[in-house]
Amino acid sequence: MKKISTYILLTAMLLTVLSVFGQESQQKAYNRSSIYPLYVTHPGTAMFEEIFNALWELPVPDKFNDHCLSLRIVNAADAKEMGDFQNHITKFLAENQVAKRMVAKWFNRDKETGAFDIALISDRGFYNASQADLALAMQSARGKALLSDAGEQLIPNTFVVVSDVTYINKQEQADKAAAFFTMLGAVAGAASRIGGDAGAVAGLAKSMADLGGDISDMVAGFTVRVESHLFQLVWDEEIASIFYNQYYYDAQHPDEDKKSAFEQDEHTFKLRYIGSYKATSDKTVMRGVNSDEEVFRKVLARATDKNIVELQKQFDVFKVVMPVYQVQGNKILVQIGLKEGVSANSKYEVVERVEDANGNISYHRKGVIKPVAKQIWDNRYMAVEEEAENANLNYTTFEVVSGSGFYPGMLVREIKF
Repeated sequence: MKKISTYILLTAMLLTVLSVFGQESQQKAYNRSSIYPLYVTHPGTAMFEEIFNALWELPVPDKFNDHCLSLRIVNAADAKEMGDFQNHITKFLAENQVAKRMVAKWFNRDKETGAFDIALISDRGFYNASQADLALAMQSARGKALLSDAGEQLIPNTFVVVSDVTYINKQEQADKAAAFFTMLGAVAGAASRIGGDAGAVAGLAKSMADLGGDISDMVAGFTVRVESHLFQLVWDEEIASIFYNQYYYDAQHPDEDKKSAFEQDEHTFKLRYIGSYKATSDKTVMRGVNSDEEVFRKVLARATDKNIVELQKQFDVFKVVMPVYQVQGNKILVQIGLKEGVSANSKYEVVERVEDANGNISYHRKGVIKPVAKQIWDNRYMAVEEEAENANLNYTTFEVVSGSGFYPGMLVREIKF
């Protein structure tokens, strides 16, 4: 009896471990959209150098795959001289063949030989390495499903977000901030006359005055307006057919004619304009900011993140999708938060990724969840340094509105209501 009990216990433990590993695997295996943030700045305008340098340091939004090209910042003329910004940037993207370059990146094109492979598609789509050979894929039902899935789920979900960043001069606020720091210095000076370590307090007074002069203009006066335009890579059956039949070859089968044809093609690959959003950066919290550079990065990161959230709310095709992190009874934990626009009024659907015998992927709704008001993760840029409330949560807690049978790995996406 004791041996039987031990066997049952070991079996249960093994099944639990396998379940955990399975859930972790499922949790990682979801197809994220890919993004290429591109910024427009204006040489000769106020704060140009500070904005330019800070934009180079901004991270790619972490809920997307990084699909950046080498060009990250475009220096443009003054906005008033540009005319219609949307038309201007659309023309720029077309002239620089950004769509074709993004396709080339998807297929890992070798710049010297022109050869392609689908290793990146295999990696981002969580396919087996053996399936990453196009010739083999085209000969099997699973391989064709792989390419179909990539064509439906991965490649078209590639976006360019072009953000025009302009500085708004708020010198009056900067002057008020400087006066505030000077006042603190005066208070500290008075305190030294009443009692205490005169040297230490005098040092504090000087530091306050210096801080007022050095950082007030940056914090109180540094406000930006960001106008973001969303474009989507066009990838349909017609374009895929042209690419596979006329341009694709791997390293083992070099083809100079196909190489030349791809390089000369200026019309097949396109970006579709989706929409735009314009907003002004929010007030910056000084806590956790230790340098001028951090001020600029913080303002710009939060402003551009804000625009991305609003674009997601407006356009379903751009909505972020995240896996369930943990399930705790009636509570669902997901690693999204304020950065992704989660609020107490948000609602999300939970969907299950289902693969049929032929490898085709579909998504079935399993239920609806909503955030618990005081358990929303503050994952905005530098929220931890700011010591913001809930900055250390690492996830947002949701409660179940409807449905059941949730498990880690199911996907969560915001819905309108």
